[in-house]
Amino acid sequence: MNDWLRILDQNVLVPPHPQRARQPLKESTAFQCVLKCLDGPLIKQGVLEVLSEVGCHLRVSLFDVTYRHFFGRTWKTAVRPVEQLSRQPSRIVFDEPVYFHTSLNHPNVVAVVEVVTEGRKRDGSLQALSCGFGILRIFGNKLESPTSASQDKRLKLYHGTPRALLHPRLQDPVEQNRHMTLLESCGLQYALRPHPALEPVFHLLPENLLVSGLQHIPGLLPAHGDKGDALRKPRLQKSVTWYLDDLFFTLYPSLEKFEEELLELLISDHFREGGVPLDGSALEILERRLCVGVHNGLGFVQRPQVMVLVPEMDVALTRSASFSRKVGSSSKASSGSQALVLRSRLRLPETAHHPAFAVVFQLEYVFNGPSGLDGKAASVTSLSSGACMHMVRWAVWNPLLEAGSGKVILPLQGGIRPNPSHCLVYKVPPASMSSEEVKQVESGTIQFQYSLSPEGHLDTATGLVHSPEAERQPSRRPPTSPARPPGFQLKYLVEPGFLKPGEQRWFTHYLAAQTLQIDVWDGDSLLLVGSAAVQMKQLLRQGRPAVQVLHELEVVATEYEQDVVVSADVTRFGCVKPIGVYTVVKGWLHLTLANVGHVCEQRVRNSGSLPPSRSRVISNDGASHFEGGSLLMRGGLRPLKNVVQAQKLADVDRELAAMLFTHTQHRSKGPQGIGHEGDAVRRRKLERMRSVRLQESGGELSCWGASMLAQQSIRAQHARDLQVIAAYRERTKVESITSALSLAITTKHTIHVTLGTAEFFEFALRNPHNMQHTVTIEVDNPELSIIQDSREWRYFKDAAKLHTPVEEDMFRLRGSLAPQIFLRPRETTHIPFRYQTFSVGQPALVQASAELRSEKGMDARSPQKSSAMPTKHAKVLFRGSGGKPIAVLCLTVETQPHVVDQVFRFYHPELTFLKKAIRLPPWHTLPGAPVGRPGEEPPVHVRCSDPNVICETQNVGLGEPRDVFLKVASGPSPESKDFFVTVYADNWLATPVQIWQVHLHSLQRVDVSCVTGQQTRLSLVLRGTQTVRRVQAFTSHPQELKTDPKGVFVLPPHGVQDLHVAVRPQRAGSRFIHLNLVDVDYHQLVASWLVCLSCRPPLISKAFEITLAAGAGKGANKRITYTNPYPSQRTYHLHSDHPELLQFREDCFQVRGGETYTIGLRFAPRQSAGEEEILIYINDHEDKNEEAFCVKVTYQ
Repeated sequence: MNDWLRILDQNVLVPPHPQRARQPLKESTAFQCVLKCLDGPLIKQGVLEVLSEVGCHLRVSLFDVTYRHFFGRTWKTAVRPVEQLSRQPSRIVFDEPVYFHTSLNHPNVVAVVEVVTEGRKRDGSLQALSCGFGILRIFGNKLESPTSASQDKRLKLYHGTPRALLHPRLQDPVEQNRHMTLLESCGLQYALRPHPALEPVFHLLPENLLVSGLQHIPGLLPAHGDKGDALRKPRLQKSVTWYLDDLFFTLYPSLEKFEEELLELLISDHFREGGVPLDGSALEILERRLCVGVHNGLGFVQRPQVMVLVPEMDVALTRSASFSRKVGSSSKASSGSQALVLRSRLRLPETAHHPAFAVVFQLEYVFNGPSGLDGKAASVTSLSSGACMHMVRWAVWNPLLEAGSGKVILPLQGGIRPNPSHCLVYKVPPASMSSEEVKQVESGTIQFQYSLSPEGHLDTATGLVHSPEAERQPSRRPPTSPARPPGFQLKYLVEPGFLKPGEQRWFTHYLAAQTLQIDVWDGDSLLLVGSAAVQMKQLLRQGRPAVQVLHELEVVATEYEQDVVVSADVTRFGCVKPIGVYTVVKGWLHLTLANVGHVCEQRVRNSGSLPPSRSRVISNDGASHFEGGSLLMRGGLRPLKNVVQAQKLADVDRELAAMLFTHTQHRSKGPQGIGHEGDAVRRRKLERMRSVRLQESGGELSCWGASMLAQQSIRAQHARDLQVIAAYRERTKVESITSALSLAITTKHTIHVTLGTAEFFEFALRNPHNMQHTVTIEVDNPELSIIQDSREWRYFKDAAKLHTPVEEDMFRLRGSLAPQIFLRPRETTHIPFRYQTFSVGQPALVQASAELRSEKGMDARSPQKSSAMPTKHAKVLFRGSGGKPIAVLCLTVETQPHVVDQVFRFYHPELTFLKKAIRLPPWHTLPGAPVGRPGEEPPVHVRCSDPNVICETQNVGLGEPRDVFLKVASGPSPESKDFFVTVYADNWLATPVQIWQVHLHSLQRVDVSCVTGQQTRLSLVLRGTQTVRRVQAFTSHPQELKTDPKGVFVLPPHGVQDLHVAVRPQRAGSRFIHLNLVDVDYHQLVASWLVCLSCRPPLISKAFEITLAAGAGKGANKRITYTNPYPSQRTYHLHSDHPELLQFREDCFQVRGGETYTIGLRFAPRQSAGEEEILIYINDHEDKNEEAFCVKVTYQ
């Protein structure tokens, strides 16, 4: 414990400047800097005369020139005596290495070396004097290669102290400032080189910490040899894993009172800081968290684990008998005190047997409160909208090196005392008690049992071995989220009772022939990651009780460029194979498909047969009889053939029922509205009931007069009703008789249609008269048409295997008028019809069809009715020569869900036209295409479900590719337009061979004209909504587009804010980049842009050709030179369009005016042979392109 506290206090680091921390982080790089010797008369002779025991040492600090900020911790060398300074030339030898690693890879991040002389004055006190300092450029100069690293470099020294660097007049470059005075004949010899051997111990050394190779680092073994440099070739100490069980916190005086006081202090603090006064219910505790990590005094050796604590009472309610901890004497003293319990086992790896290794426990409370509650204290971390967090207690445990298991009780700490997280902690109770032991208990305690065995711990009281529990509590922090069932599961129930007659066979064919397409979206950025597809024929059980298949699918992202041809490879799993379009494999989707059979409880008759509506010939023979008038009770039981049950006219005619009560509605004439018909029937029944009750009470003498008046009123009312009924019957007699007679010649039929498929049927029309008629056929639905071409009629009859006769030129066509047909007396003929629809009501709901419906959303009351599938009606009227109908055909059209073979998703600027050409594969590869003779290709036709979309194809020559052209007008952002395209390979458009679904997303357009490899900056305006939002910007190409602010930031309400965008394209051409602004708390899309890049290539000034060996080689190192054309010193940045194949020895370098610099190149190996052109961009300090080199690499 003492060793850990000592190391913690001695290694407090100053963090980098906040502006520097906001910049994109890079991988941390390790360095070794050997300070060898100090040359020159640096120490004045007067200092040697005044001070005794004079010595000299060096101090090294990290410094950010841009923000004039020292950070990290100053490191000092050992003190060297200076008696030998009288010699000429004077030299002080240090030869001491210093190690560090940092991710702040920037030229203005430097190391400042100060020369300090110290000695004792005559009174014995120690005095230190600064003799000068130097600026050691870590990233600004060329780092020495391993071959030349033995050459020493000389660091120039300047008068004064490093505090002069904080002066605002010292601007970069500091070395050339006129206020800097150079020390003549003085310098420091050093060697700076990368040190990759330090990377395996990064977890033991915090970033930006300067350490000596002679300093002992907890977790490392001592070095071999006399020098004792443990960091030159570091060796890790063997680690062990501790297991903690039955962990709980006890707070003073009780958990309830402690939390009550904590809430009161937070509310009062919020009020003192100028907030709105809060009541007790405005702030409540959301979670109690335990943050646990292994600490070596310098930092956490691994990311701390975050677990959720629950009060002991909650555990007792949910698991009364399974909680295994034994309450000690300290907790038995107060029956009202509860403990905070951790219900899971803790596993702590990376723990070394070292006195400085300790386990740090931090107790955190998460509150929900008003906005601004967490904005004043450094110890509060914003979690979500209206949520904040405070650390209230912490504790440290040094595991015993000898003990393998046991029980520990630790005091909790708080207040202003330094802690490993370097944040403010909730206060501790005042020191009012005298006993030191009581003071520790007063702040609270933590108790747990520890063990080195993963099987469990040995309870010292009972000798029982307890196994760890598998239950974990959820946490809001992603790295420590609890283990949940992986993936996402959907389950569908398909049974004969749910399917319509005949759909069982259709569904089986659907599984055998179709492909399941899956779109993968990023839940954080709301961007489309890619798409995957898998065949569903593996789900067919083929008589087996169950089948299961595992897939690893490629998630492919497709980037469509403007005005390019997209190829629809409709034969391979429904995937889209683009031509001239970039596709990238984003990842792999692990998918499990299963089909489990169950015994159906209720069998449905003829579930596998075709429904009667699939009959191709419709006859009207059954409509030749008269079923009766309006007195019949339709649908009821009729045991006797000629006996019917009469009904009251008011009960069967709502219009008449409303008219009978017009005398009760003042100033109202004529029949009542439809909305009042039910009320009229109800009022009439109430009047009848009132009359019956009056008659029953008429025997009493006292009511005799009232009864007589009531009877007279009823007679008068009945008389008026009879008159109304007579007038109504006279007015509706003709209409009722006509309607009743039309039922005798009406045939009702139901057909089932799908999108784009022509439903063919014939109607057997019979002339019932003994005279000839010229029949006019009238159709009231544009989707229903008469087949007038005999060739088309034969095509559909052959497809349906129908053997009824075909008559040539059967119809008389009269232009736009209805067609006519001549019928002899009593003649019967077949009229061919086709019903075909290209429109869909709700495309998004069509996929949630009646074929497959999720168990969760299935409506058990109507298993065969889907609200997404609308029902349509069509009526065909056959009129004779006199204009009177001789037959009526009423069709009920049930729309069935259709199959989607391809899905295209385009993102396009708003209020513009999208023009796409989708290329079809060879026609013989299309499923369902007719087999023709060699040298023949059937014409291809296309239709679109949206009449506002231009969709066409052109017939070309034999062997020429065919394209489907689309022209769509995009709407305003963020509108989305969905439509379907059907592709046919026959002349009559009978059955589509492919159905495509097209999604068009309209986004705000931002045009950017840029040069490849050069950074272009622009700003987008963000407008706040009605409330405060925590938002973050996401892009589809994070390597090419960067945003500032980078992370989560606050968008104020009704405000305007700029979002800075930096674009660096990696290849030339025109393409799109998506940019989304997402509310991170509610996962809502706040704004979305489509960045349209128009990238032109840079001018190539030099070209090189090299040849490398392909295969598992080690790559190659090459060098090229660059000459600074300017007379002054310049800083240049290096970039490449293939960073996976080419890396630079340094990404940034400085070169004086007119001088030549050698650029080190590292070519990574490639497995396959071939050629690759790699561009090297040399940009200036503003990231503008100065020159571009082209390297043609041949891998063989």
